[in-house]
Amino acid sequence: MNNKVLMIDAGLCTGCRICELWCSLKHFGVINSSKSRIRIEKMHGSQSHVPQVCNQCTGRFCIAACPPKISALSLDKKTGAILVDMDKCIGCGKCQEACPYDAVHPLPDEKKVIICDLCKGDPECVKQCPEGVLSFAVKEGG
Repeated sequence: MNNKVLMIDAGLCTGCRICELWCSLKHFGVINSSKSRIRIEKMHGSQSHVPQVCNQCTGRFCIAACPPKISALSLDKKTGAILVDMDKCIGCGKCQEACPYDAVHPLPDEKKVIICDLCKGDPECVKQCPEGVLSFAVKEGG
């Protein structure tokens, strides 16, 4: 299994949201930040921005929280990414509640959730970030 994850240098982020737009375009064919798996959060009280995306954590709290009868979440053995089976997901929000990183997002107008799937090992957000905020690299200690 690949042990590469999205790495973030938040100090470089300008809040341009280009990563959000490319993510939604790649996955849904539309430019719509609410359909992006990466979200840029502006820190209140400062001018800084922080990209939030699935950390592909080893705890996999979202998978554990998905009701067993649903089993909509799984681990991609090739990339290590969390995958959402859109045919099974009922949008119950259990995975969203369980995520300590606020990286599970409801899909607008549908009872589904979206989580970063690492674009099957070739993250579009990394390729399109003009500031070099994002990289796809081996996690330290991993």
